[in-house]
Amino acid sequence: MAAITQASAALVKPLEGAIVRRVQLGATTTAPAPITLQSDGKWDPCDTSAAQLTVAVSLQSGVDTDYVDAVFYGPVLALSGATPGALVYGSDTAGAYDTAVGTKDLKIGFAETATILFVDPQIIDYS
Repeated sequence: MAAITQASAALVKPLEGAIVRRVQLGATTTAPAPITLQSDGKWDPCDTSAAQLTVAVSLQSGVDTDYVDAVFYGPVLALSGATPGALVYGSDTAGAYDTAVGTKDLKIGFAETATILFVDPQIIDYS
């Protein structure tokens, strides 16, 4: 597996057409991390060492109980040096992206350009 470099948090922003919603964090998160909904109703950094059923991309960094904006679908400036057209997966490292599936298969989207992630989640491994 090869980690995909994330953009500097200062550069992260949704682009035209992105679906953005406000969510509450349940753990320390560094934007632009993939995040997943937990049973307590809060969003934590995504970690594909276990099955994840939801995914979005945080637009701001924060800690437990902070509210941040998150992209649920569409383009977001979130990557650095990605290969255009390559699929972007969740990683076994919490809050990171990867070029290959982790322990559990979770596609977050694809690299539209070297810096733009098109969020289009697909959960493959529910077990």
